[in-house]
This record gives sequence, C-alpha cells and structure tokens, in this order.
Amino acid sequence: MGAVATRDAAPRAPASGSAEPPAQRLFEPQGPTLEDAILATWEELVSRDIATCPVCSGEMSRAGGCKHCSSRLD
Repeated sequence: MGAVATRDAAPRAPASGSAEPPAQRLFEPQGPTLEDAILATWEELVSRDIATCPVCSGEMSRAGGCKHCSSRLD
C-alpha cells in the first residue's frame, strides 16, 4: 500500500468558536525549502568558491566539498 498526497476540494472551515489556525499544508511551505538552501549554497560556491555546508554548517569549497562531513554539490 502506498501513500498519496492530494489537495482537498475546498478548505475545511474551523469548528464554530475555534481560534486555531489552519494546519500547515504539505506542499505549501511557510519558510525556506531544501531546494532554496541547496540553490543558495550552489550560488555561493559559484560566485565565491566557498560556502557554508547545508548539511553540517562546515566550510565547503567547490573543488573539494565540505571539509567536515565530505558532502558535495556536483
């Protein structure tokens, strides 16, 4: 059995008298996404050859990857 993410046809109205905000949706991120973090790191590597590693926050170079955890963006 697999899981499938779908959109509701219409948002559900909160119960009367409820002041709770609607739950965060799976495909509507409220902050920076993983894609945003990787693209920002890549742009920094291209422009400066050094960036902060998105995995461990160590120093990452374009040629050698992260000095601390060995992560690479190729």
